[in-house]
Amino acid sequence: MPHCCTTGGSSAGPLAVGLVAAAVVGLLVCAPRLLPAGFLRAGRGLPTVIGLRGLASAAFAGAEVVIPLMLSREREFTPTGAGLVLTTGAVFWSVGSWLQGRLPTPASSATLPRAGLGCLAAGTATVALAVLPDVPVPLGVLGWAVAGLGMGLLYPSLSVLTLELSAPGEQGRNSSSLQLGDSLFAATVLALTGALLAAGPEPGPRSYLATLAVAAGCALLGVLLAGRVVPAGVTFGGVVTSTGTTSSSADAMRSERP
Repeated sequence: MPHCCTTGGSSAGPLAVGLVAAAVVGLLVCAPRLLPAGFLRAGRGLPTVIGLRGLASAAFAGAEVVIPLMLSREREFTPTGAGLVLTTGAVFWSVGSWLQGRLPTPASSATLPRAGLGCLAAGTATVALAVLPDVPVPLGVLGWAVAGLGMGLLYPSLSVLTLELSAPGEQGRNSSSLQLGDSLFAATVLALTGALLAAGPEPGPRSYLATLAVAAGCALLGVLLAGRVVPAGVTFGGVVTSTGTTSSSADAMRSERP
C-alpha cells in the first residue's frame, strides 16, 4: 500500500474514534428525553425491554457489516459467497421467529429474551473465530446461523412485551420508542465499527476481532440484563406495570407470555 494511503488511514482512525466518542456523549444527553424514564439505568419493565432491543440490534448489525469484509479479505470469499453466509443468518432468523410462536409459554417473560441474546452472543463469538486461519469457515457459518436464530427468538417476544407493558393510550408512543432505541443503538455501534476499522493502516484480523468483540459484548450485556424485563411490583394478585398502572391477576399472567 502506498505510504500516503497508510498515513491517511493512520491519522483518520483516531479522529474517527474521537468523533464517535463525542457523538456518544451527545447521545447519552439527548436519548433520555426520547426514551422511557429509567432507560439508561435499565429500569425494570419497559425501559429494559427497549434497551434489550437496542443491544440486540447493535450486536447483529455490528457483526453483519464486518462479516463480508472479513471473509473476502481473510478467506478469499467472492462477494456472492460472503452474501450467502449472511443469507444463512436471515434464514435462521425466520426459523427462530417461527419457533418462538410455537414454543410452550415459558414461566417467565425473561426466558425468550435471555435465550435469544445468549444465541446472539455465542453465535457472534463463534463467527469471530473464523478470523483465525486454522478455524474452518463452516464453523463461522454455523455461528452466524445461531445468531440469526437468536434474533428470531428475541425480536417478536420484545415487541409483544412492549405492548403488554404499555397502558392502552401509550402503546403507540412506546412502540415508537422501541424502534428509536433499535436505530440509535445500531447506528452508534456501526459508527464505532467504522472507526475501529479505520484506526489502523488497513482492516486486518485485530480490527475484525475488536469489532466482533464489541458486537458480542452488546449481546452478552443483554443476557445479563434480561431478567429486568419482569416489571417491578409483581404480586400474586396483580402487577404494577412500568407505566404505573395496575392490572388484574389475569393481566399479570399475560405479561409473562413471550
